[in-house]
Amino acid sequence: MTPVLYDCCGGADRFVVVDTETTGVYPSDRIVEIALVTISLTGEILDVYDTLVQPGRDVSASHIHGITASMVVAAPTFEEIAGDVAVRLHGACLVAHNLPFDYRMLRNEFERLNAEFVVLSGVDTLAATGARLGAACEVFDIELLGAHSALADASATAKLFLRVAGRCRAGSPTVAPHTLHRSGRVCRRDDVEHGFLLDPPLVVYLASRLPHTGADVAMLEYLEVLGRAVSDLHLDLEERRILAEFAHESGLTDAHVAQAHRRYVNDLVDAAVEDGIVSDDEYDTLVRVASALGVAQATIEHRIQPLRSSDSSVTLRDGMTVVFTGDHPIYSRDELTDFAIRLGLVVQPGVNKATQLVAAADPASNSGKAGKARAYGIPIVAANDLVVARRGDTVVGHGAGQAGLKVVTCPDCLSTSTVSATSSQGTKKRCKECATVAARRAPGLASSQTTARTPVTPVTLEATSPGPWAPPTVQWLVCKSCGGSWHREALRGRKPVLCPTCVREAARS
Repeated sequence: MTPVLYDCCGGADRFVVVDTETTGVYPSDRIVEIALVTISLTGEILDVYDTLVQPGRDVSASHIHGITASMVVAAPTFEEIAGDVAVRLHGACLVAHNLPFDYRMLRNEFERLNAEFVVLSGVDTLAATGARLGAACEVFDIELLGAHSALADASATAKLFLRVAGRCRAGSPTVAPHTLHRSGRVCRRDDVEHGFLLDPPLVVYLASRLPHTGADVAMLEYLEVLGRAVSDLHLDLEERRILAEFAHESGLTDAHVAQAHRRYVNDLVDAAVEDGIVSDDEYDTLVRVASALGVAQATIEHRIQPLRSSDSSVTLRDGMTVVFTGDHPIYSRDELTDFAIRLGLVVQPGVNKATQLVAAADPASNSGKAGKARAYGIPIVAANDLVVARRGDTVVGHGAGQAGLKVVTCPDCLSTSTVSATSSQGTKKRCKECATVAARRAPGLASSQTTARTPVTPVTLEATSPGPWAPPTVQWLVCKSCGGSWHREALRGRKPVLCPTCVREAARS
């Protein structure tokens, strides 16, 4: 018996390392793959069990776990494997990387079967290492092949546990329903034909590279869940409520949550700028994630602006509008205005979309006017260049890139999109689906009119933090045909049984 492992077991006679791949991160989500690696108190591998699981709904998140609907067609349901899973877990000390997540998913599955599953304490290698699984494996030179495959992650976690057991808190024996029927059915990932996978969304690719180095355990666990939740670039009301509950259960205050959101956005920016290029897609992703998490867009802009703009030549023409910003160390504002007028320029007090030039004592200025100029793609010139210029001269315009983006949020479902910062479009507008629902409730009223007349109440995570909470006006439904879920505004009357996609397909056929 290994003394270090014995100190971790808390009276259990073995350890079971678990990893689950799921349809999502919420209570309604299901397990689509599970792997269990049983380890003796001497560190020997006693048993390895893994299988795909038929979730009874859309597998979702295929871009993360690599599992498609066709792969789980013949897979057993959790009810069919519950006995085989429970007999392995009962009496063992549970080990996982981010234990709270896997424990919740298992507990929810057993609760659906009215079966008790209790883990008073387990071993969390995330808490022991303070790093995501991939980063921790790199530190300890552990091979991790096929990340987000339950078996690959569980096997790597088992090796990691044996390396860091001395830092782990002790667990205790798990209580699992050991009287459930054991079917013995398995359907392993390697035994089925893999379905076609689309390239993952850009945000998922960027998030996969985030180390979250230095965050404490509670924040790391929250960041892991947050990354999955925001992978579709928005957080709806239900997601916000559940995230707030998760943060509360983890002991995170509103200030901690706001800090976690800023950290997540900054880490995403780090990943995006690593190659020295910020593409249009990356920019779109960053501003939408920031908006969904309530992080000021300026947090992104000042970091990526040098990579999104370039210097250009600006020819001074009669009638060109210019706005001055900042205090010049030599010339007063009146003197600078006189210089501009002699050049045939028209001086304006503030920046708008029609402004053609901004002049600053320092073109790198972060003033509000300079920020607007960058957002609108307006070149910024050095005030000193104007002082010595003559009519028709060419000066250097700094930061004259394309116009920035602003985020438009649907006030009903909180989905996001982007438009040019120079667009007259407001930042609140119903998406097509929600506008259609609203139009049905108010026949004859154009969606644009409906949007304009509907008061918009900003929704933040703080608004859904623990305490009195009003149910959202959005209801989620499950399609009887494809098993996928979709949302709509809560309406009276019979609920539809088919999602909009299946309705369209049925109409075509």
